[in-house]
Amino acid sequence: MSERWVCLLYHDVTGNATAAGSGDYFSVPADAFASQLDWIRDTGHAGCSLEEGLRYGGRPRVVISFDDGNTGQYERAFQALAARGMSATFFVTTDWVGRPGYVTWEQLREMKAAGMSIQSHTRSHPFLSELDRSVVLDELRGSKETLDQALCQATESIALPGGDLPPPAARQVFREAGYAIVATSLWGVNHIPGPAVPLPLYVRRCTMRGAPGEAEFGRVLAGDRWLAIKRRAREAALGALRSSLGASRYAAWRRRFLDATGSRAEGSPA
Repeated sequence: MSERWVCLLYHDVTGNATAAGSGDYFSVPADAFASQLDWIRDTGHAGCSLEEGLRYGGRPRVVISFDDGNTGQYERAFQALAARGMSATFFVTTDWVGRPGYVTWEQLREMKAAGMSIQSHTRSHPFLSELDRSVVLDELRGSKETLDQALCQATESIALPGGDLPPPAARQVFREAGYAIVATSLWGVNHIPGPAVPLPLYVRRCTMRGAPGEAEFGRVLAGDRWLAIKRRAREAALGALRSSLGASRYAAWRRRFLDATGSRAEGSPA
Protein backbone atom coordinates (compact mmCIF):
# COMPACT_ATOMS: atom_id res chain seq x y z
CA MET A 1 0.00 0.00 0.00
CA SER A 2 1.25 3.48 -0.85
CA GLU A 3 1.31 5.64 2.30
CA ARG A 4 1.56 8.98 0.50
CA TRP A 5 -1.13 10.20 -1.86
CA VAL A 6 -2.20 13.39 -3.59
CA CYS A 7 -5.72 14.78 -3.88
CA LEU A 8 -6.35 17.03 -6.88
CA LEU A 9 -8.91 19.83 -6.64
CA TYR A 10 -10.73 20.91 -9.80
CA HIS A 11 -13.55 23.37 -10.38
CA ASP A 12 -14.96 23.81 -13.87
CA VAL A 13 -13.89 21.77 -16.89
CA THR A 14 -14.63 23.93 -19.92
CA GLY A 15 -14.86 23.44 -23.64
CA ASN A 16 -11.41 23.79 -25.17
CA ALA A 17 -12.09 26.89 -27.25
CA THR A 18 -13.70 28.71 -24.32
CA ALA A 19 -11.04 27.82 -21.79
CA ALA A 20 -8.23 28.87 -24.06
CA GLY A 21 -9.42 32.45 -24.28
CA SER A 22 -12.01 33.31 -21.68
CA GLY A 23 -12.25 30.58 -19.08
CA ASP A 24 -12.53 31.29 -15.39
CA TYR A 25 -9.34 31.51 -13.31
CA PHE A 26 -9.99 28.03 -11.84
CA SER A 27 -11.14 26.31 -15.04
CA VAL A 28 -9.30 23.52 -16.84
CA PRO A 29 -9.76 22.93 -20.60
CA ALA A 30 -11.37 19.59 -21.43
CA ASP A 31 -8.41 18.40 -23.50
CA ALA A 32 -5.97 19.26 -20.68
CA PHE A 33 -8.16 17.40 -18.19
CA ALA A 34 -8.28 14.34 -20.45
CA SER A 35 -4.48 14.44 -20.83
CA GLN A 36 -4.07 14.61 -17.04
CA LEU A 37 -6.28 11.56 -16.57
CA ASP A 38 -4.22 9.72 -19.18
CA TRP A 39 -1.03 10.75 -17.38
CA ILE A 40 -2.41 9.38 -14.10
CA ARG A 41 -3.28 6.07 -15.78
CA ASP A 42 -0.07 5.79 -17.80
CA THR A 43 2.15 6.37 -14.74
CA GLY A 44 0.53 3.43 -12.95
CA HIS A 45 -1.71 5.35 -10.57
CA ALA A 46 -5.35 4.63 -9.81
CA GLY A 47 -7.52 7.71 -10.34
CA CYS A 48 -10.27 7.50 -7.73
CA SER A 49 -12.65 9.28 -5.38
CA LEU A 50 -11.58 10.51 -1.97
CA GLU A 51 -13.55 7.86 -0.14
CA GLU A 52 -12.19 5.08 -2.36
CA GLY A 53 -8.67 6.45 -2.02
CA LEU A 54 -8.78 6.22 1.77
CA ARG A 55 -9.75 2.56 1.52
CA TYR A 56 -7.56 1.69 -1.46
CA GLY A 57 -5.14 -1.19 -1.01
CA GLY A 58 -3.73 -1.56 -4.50
CA ARG A 59 -1.32 0.46 -6.62
CA PRO A 60 -0.54 4.13 -5.85
CA ARG A 61 -3.57 6.33 -6.10
CA VAL A 62 -4.35 9.90 -7.13
CA VAL A 63 -7.57 11.18 -5.61
CA ILE A 64 -9.66 13.41 -7.88
CA SER A 65 -12.16 15.93 -6.50
CA PHE A 66 -14.38 18.74 -7.76
CA ASP A 67 -16.05 21.64 -5.98
CA ASP A 68 -19.35 23.50 -6.62
CA GLY A 69 -21.20 21.23 -9.07
CA ASN A 70 -20.91 23.15 -12.35
CA THR A 71 -22.51 21.65 -15.45
CA GLY A 72 -19.07 21.19 -17.02
CA GLN A 73 -18.34 18.62 -14.35
CA TYR A 74 -21.19 16.45 -15.61
CA GLU A 75 -20.86 17.20 -19.32
CA ARG A 76 -17.09 16.86 -19.59
CA ALA A 77 -15.32 15.70 -16.41
CA PHE A 78 -17.71 12.85 -15.59
CA GLN A 79 -17.70 11.59 -19.16
CA ALA A 80 -13.88 11.61 -19.32
CA LEU A 81 -13.59 9.80 -15.98
CA ALA A 82 -16.17 7.15 -16.88
CA ALA A 83 -14.48 6.49 -20.24
CA ARG A 84 -11.29 5.59 -18.36
CA GLY A 85 -12.88 3.58 -15.56
CA MET A 86 -11.96 6.23 -12.99
CA SER A 87 -13.98 7.79 -10.20
CA ALA A 88 -13.93 11.14 -8.40
CA THR A 89 -15.60 12.94 -5.52
CA PHE A 90 -17.94 15.76 -6.52
CA PHE A 91 -18.63 18.23 -3.71
CA VAL A 92 -21.90 20.00 -4.52
CA THR A 93 -23.57 23.05 -3.00
CA THR A 94 -27.07 21.68 -2.49
CA ASP A 95 -28.96 24.98 -2.90
CA TRP A 96 -27.38 25.37 -6.34
CA VAL A 97 -28.43 21.97 -7.70
CA GLY A 98 -30.77 22.48 -10.66
CA ARG A 99 -29.94 26.16 -11.15
CA PRO A 100 -28.70 27.34 -14.56
CA GLY A 101 -25.06 26.40 -14.93
CA TYR A 102 -25.19 23.67 -12.27
CA VAL A 103 -25.90 19.94 -12.22
CA THR A 104 -29.37 18.53 -11.63
CA TRP A 105 -30.39 15.81 -9.20
CA GLU A 106 -30.98 13.43 -12.12
CA GLN A 107 -27.43 14.01 -13.32
CA LEU A 108 -26.05 13.46 -9.83
CA ARG A 109 -27.96 10.18 -9.55
CA GLU A 110 -26.53 9.08 -12.89
CA MET A 111 -23.02 9.99 -11.73
CA LYS A 112 -23.44 8.12 -8.47
CA ALA A 113 -24.75 5.04 -10.28
CA ALA A 114 -21.59 5.13 -12.44
CA GLY A 115 -19.34 5.03 -9.37
CA MET A 116 -18.82 8.71 -8.61
CA SER A 117 -18.98 9.95 -5.02
CA ILE A 118 -21.34 12.88 -4.41
CA GLN A 119 -20.57 14.79 -1.22
CA SER A 120 -21.27 18.10 0.52
CA HIS A 121 -20.02 21.60 -0.26
CA THR A 122 -22.48 23.09 2.29
CA ARG A 123 -25.99 24.29 1.61
CA SER A 124 -25.35 27.82 0.26
CA HIS A 125 -21.54 28.15 -0.07
CA PRO A 126 -20.90 30.75 2.68
CA PHE A 127 -17.65 31.72 4.35
CA LEU A 128 -17.86 29.57 7.47
CA SER A 129 -15.49 31.77 9.47
CA GLU A 130 -18.03 34.61 9.35
CA LEU A 131 -21.01 32.65 10.65
CA ASP A 132 -22.29 31.95 14.13
CA ARG A 133 -21.80 28.38 15.26
CA SER A 134 -25.51 27.60 14.99
CA VAL A 135 -25.61 28.83 11.39
CA VAL A 136 -22.53 26.78 10.49
CA LEU A 137 -24.18 23.69 11.95
CA ASP A 138 -27.34 24.39 9.96
CA GLU A 139 -25.30 24.72 6.74
CA LEU A 140 -23.54 21.43 7.38
CA ARG A 141 -26.54 19.43 8.55
CA GLY A 142 -28.88 20.85 5.92
CA SER A 143 -26.60 19.91 3.05
CA LYS A 144 -25.98 16.41 4.42
CA GLU A 145 -29.68 15.74 4.99
CA THR A 146 -30.55 16.89 1.47
CA LEU A 147 -27.88 14.68 -0.10
CA ASP A 148 -28.78 11.71 2.08
CA GLN A 149 -32.45 11.93 1.09
CA ALA A 150 -31.98 12.76 -2.59
CA LEU A 151 -29.29 10.14 -3.25
CA CYS A 152 -30.20 7.49 -0.65
CA GLN A 153 -26.78 7.58 0.98
CA ALA A 154 -24.91 8.43 4.15
CA THR A 155 -22.90 11.52 3.19
CA GLU A 156 -19.55 11.46 5.00
CA SER A 157 -17.35 14.14 3.42
CA ILE A 158 -17.48 17.92 3.07
CA ALA A 159 -15.32 20.45 1.20
CA LEU A 160 -14.82 23.93 2.65
CA PRO A 161 -16.26 26.78 0.52
CA GLY A 162 -13.36 29.02 -0.40
CA GLY A 163 -11.13 26.84 1.78
CA ASP A 164 -12.52 28.81 4.72
CA LEU A 165 -12.58 27.09 8.13
CA PRO A 166 -14.80 28.17 11.02
CA PRO A 167 -12.99 29.46 14.14
CA PRO A 168 -11.02 26.74 15.99
CA ALA A 169 -13.49 26.68 18.89
CA ALA A 170 -16.32 25.83 16.48
CA ARG A 171 -14.65 23.13 14.39
CA GLN A 172 -16.21 20.27 16.33
CA VAL A 173 -19.38 21.08 14.35
CA PHE A 174 -18.11 18.88 11.52
CA ARG A 175 -18.26 15.81 13.72
CA GLU A 176 -21.58 16.92 15.25
CA ALA A 177 -23.05 17.25 11.77
CA GLY A 178 -21.95 13.71 10.90
CA TYR A 179 -18.88 14.27 8.71
CA ALA A 180 -15.81 12.04 8.91
CA ILE A 181 -13.72 13.86 6.27
CA VAL A 182 -13.09 17.59 5.68
CA ALA A 183 -11.49 18.48 2.35
CA THR A 184 -9.46 21.69 2.58
CA SER A 185 -7.79 23.86 -0.07
CA LEU A 186 -4.35 23.57 1.55
CA TRP A 187 -1.63 22.30 -0.77
CA GLY A 188 0.29 19.13 0.03
CA VAL A 189 0.43 15.36 0.13
CA ASN A 190 -1.63 13.19 2.46
CA HIS A 191 -0.85 10.02 4.37
CA ILE A 192 -3.00 6.99 5.10
CA PRO A 193 -4.40 7.67 8.58
CA GLY A 194 -3.81 5.25 11.41
CA PRO A 195 -6.66 3.72 13.44
CA ALA A 196 -6.10 6.19 16.29
CA VAL A 197 -6.45 9.36 14.19
CA PRO A 198 -9.41 11.39 15.52
CA LEU A 199 -12.22 12.34 13.18
CA PRO A 200 -12.85 14.34 11.17
CA LEU A 201 -9.85 13.73 8.95
CA TYR A 202 -8.57 16.90 7.25
CA VAL A 203 -7.38 16.36 3.68
CA ARG A 204 -4.99 18.56 1.71
CA ARG A 205 -5.81 19.18 -1.95
CA CYS A 206 -3.74 20.53 -4.83
CA THR A 207 -5.72 23.06 -6.88
CA MET A 208 -5.54 22.52 -10.63
CA ARG A 209 -6.21 25.24 -13.18
CA GLY A 210 -5.23 26.08 -16.72
CA ALA A 211 -3.19 23.59 -18.70
CA PRO A 212 0.12 22.77 -16.96
CA GLY A 213 2.62 20.75 -18.97
CA GLU A 214 3.47 17.13 -18.25
CA ALA A 215 6.55 18.05 -16.23
CA GLU A 216 4.58 20.39 -13.98
CA PHE A 217 1.73 17.93 -13.57
CA GLY A 218 4.22 15.17 -12.80
CA ARG A 219 5.68 17.30 -10.01
CA VAL A 220 2.20 17.68 -8.51
CA LEU A 221 1.55 13.93 -8.57
CA ALA A 222 4.95 13.22 -7.06
CA GLY A 223 4.33 15.63 -4.18
CA ASP A 224 7.40 17.63 -5.20
CA ARG A 225 8.93 19.21 -2.09
CA TRP A 226 10.05 22.48 -3.67
CA LEU A 227 6.72 22.98 -5.39
CA ALA A 228 5.02 22.42 -2.03
CA ILE A 229 7.28 25.00 -0.36
CA LYS A 230 6.42 27.53 -3.06
CA ARG A 231 2.67 26.90 -2.82
CA ARG A 232 2.63 26.96 0.98
CA ALA A 233 4.55 30.23 1.06
CA ARG A 234 1.94 31.68 -1.27
CA GLU A 235 -0.84 30.27 0.91
CA ALA A 236 0.72 31.81 4.02
CA ALA A 237 0.93 35.25 2.41
CA LEU A 238 -2.62 35.13 1.12
CA GLY A 239 -3.82 33.66 4.43
CA ALA A 240 -2.37 36.60 6.32
CA LEU A 241 -4.16 38.98 3.98
CA ARG A 242 -7.41 37.05 4.39
CA SER A 243 -7.10 37.21 8.19
CA SER A 244 -6.51 40.95 8.01
CA LEU A 245 -9.37 41.73 5.63
CA GLY A 246 -11.85 39.00 6.57
CA ALA A 247 -12.97 36.25 4.19
CA SER A 248 -15.63 38.24 2.29
CA ARG A 249 -13.54 41.36 1.79
CA TYR A 250 -10.55 39.24 0.78
CA ALA A 251 -12.64 37.37 -1.81
CA ALA A 252 -13.94 40.65 -3.25
CA TRP A 253 -10.41 42.08 -3.41
CA ARG A 254 -9.11 38.96 -5.10
CA ARG A 255 -11.86 39.04 -7.73
CA ARG A 256 -11.08 42.67 -8.53
CA PHE A 257 -7.35 41.92 -8.73
CA LEU A 258 -7.81 38.94 -11.05
CA ASP A 259 -10.20 40.87 -13.29
CA ALA A 260 -7.83 43.86 -13.45
CA THR A 261 -4.82 41.69 -14.35
CA GLY A 262 -6.68 39.39 -16.73
CA SER A 263 -5.72 36.39 -14.60
CA ARG A 264 -9.22 34.96 -14.57
CA ALA A 265 -8.69 33.85 -18.14
CA GLU A 266 -5.06 32.91 -18.11
CA GLY A 267 -4.00 29.40 -19.02
CA SER A 268 -0.83 28.94 -17.03
CA PRO A 269 -0.71 27.08 -13.72
CA ALA A 270 -0.85 28.88 -10.38
